Amino acid sequence: MAQGVGIVQSLIIVKLLSTGDFGLVGLVTAIGAAVGVYQNLGISSGSTREISAALSRKEAFKIFTGSLFVRYVISLPLVIGLILTASYLANDYYKQPSIANPLRIFALVLFVQALQSVLTSVIQGLKKFKFLFVFQVVAAFLSISIYIPFLMKYSFMGYFYAMLIFTVIHTLIMSIYVFYLFKENIELPTLSEFKSIFKAVFSIGIFVYATKIIFTFWQKIGPLELGRIVNEELLGIFAFALLVSSKVLVISDAVTDVTLPVMTDIYTKSKKLFRIKFLESNSKAFLLITFTAVMLVISKKEIFFIADLIFQSIGKSSISSRYASSFTLMDPLILAFWAYSQMNLLKSGVAVPIQNLKGTLISYIIMISSTFIIYQFLKTNPLMGIALSMGIGALLGYITQIFLLKPKTGFYPISLQDIEYLGFSMIVLASYYLQLTIYVSVPIFVFITYLSYAKNIRQK
Repeated sequence: MAQGVGIVQSLIIVKLLSTGDFGLVGLVTAIGAAVGVYQNLGISSGSTREISAALSRKEAFKIFTGSLFVRYVISLPLVIGLILTASYLANDYYKQPSIANPLRIFALVLFVQALQSVLTSVIQGLKKFKFLFVFQVVAAFLSISIYIPFLMKYSFMGYFYAMLIFTVIHTLIMSIYVFYLFKENIELPTLSEFKSIFKAVFSIGIFVYATKIIFTFWQKIGPLELGRIVNEELLGIFAFALLVSSKVLVISDAVTDVTLPVMTDIYTKSKKLFRIKFLESNSKAFLLITFTAVMLVISKKEIFFIADLIFQSIGKSSISSRYASSFTLMDPLILAFWAYSQMNLLKSGVAVPIQNLKGTLISYIIMISSTFIIYQFLKTNPLMGIALSMGIGALLGYITQIFLLKPKTGFYPISLQDIEYLGFSMIVLASYYLQLTIYVSVPIFVFITYLSYAKNIRQK
């Protein structure tokens, strides 16, 4: 539900901003993400794992405070650095003076988000999923109620005003809840305990940190590269295709909120049960992600035609007419985010719980390096070149990860049933590219998906 509201918000933002302004929003967020990723240090995943394995709330609070201290030691210089270099990046590097103040605001957002991410780790680690998901839904409605009036009043700058206000309110509410959880267990770690916490968190965190950096630059390679070589209109076209395609990550992101702490707990108790539970849950996630990706490919034009009808009274001209050029870019980008979603599931569901991320790191390196290498041959058409290289790069990374996890786990992290469903999905996609009407292909695909899911339930 939270992601559904977020999609509606994204559509309204697209309607309220011009194509050029939307492209600049994508550029600012890409720069901010590229800077912000360095403050992560893998602390969130490391903290979640350690908190979920903590023997008491008092121990969990010590992990929280130790992680938070390190996070801000790293974050503060990066935030100050982005504020100080905002003028250079805007005026000299990207030749877009209007993004200087948005970059400074984004720096403040990063400072607040440093706390927010560690708070989320606490809630996940303590397995307070009911609060987490209910709050995400409430936050989604809060977000849309903040963004729309600010966009209507301040347009481009309103996006960043709203981002800062929403982030502060969101983090404040989470802070109150987390300190409520710890209210009777507040005890700061000793120096020796802090060293132990630091080592435990970073034994996992350093690999997660590396994969986070790689993913962020891989995901933002389009805006970061195109921002220097194309105008803001073309940047907006690519930013829209990237926005829509990245929604494939919705299921993966929701599932990994649960799988990392839960699978860690299961692994510490029974390695045999770990294999059974992972394959059971991963098959369902695999099916849902694949279904979403295929449906988005074959019916994206119809989806946005309906969206135009619903939001026709809001903002600029129709989405379909302004962003028609984006549709051809979406297919390879959807492949990219489908493959990355599977990599994300394997990282949080297997690699982090068993504390073995070397293979995952190698697969991420293959993903970004192959993306970069392939793009060098496709530079003559930079928008499609980046889209294709991202799709192929992510697919190569996913295949690599499957084979590298096998020696460490004793089983392939993909079932025969998953492969069968993927084969059916590829046949449906082939029929789409052969111009078979969606009024035939969609019902067939929905029926195949139902049979596959029903078979999955019966087997488990």
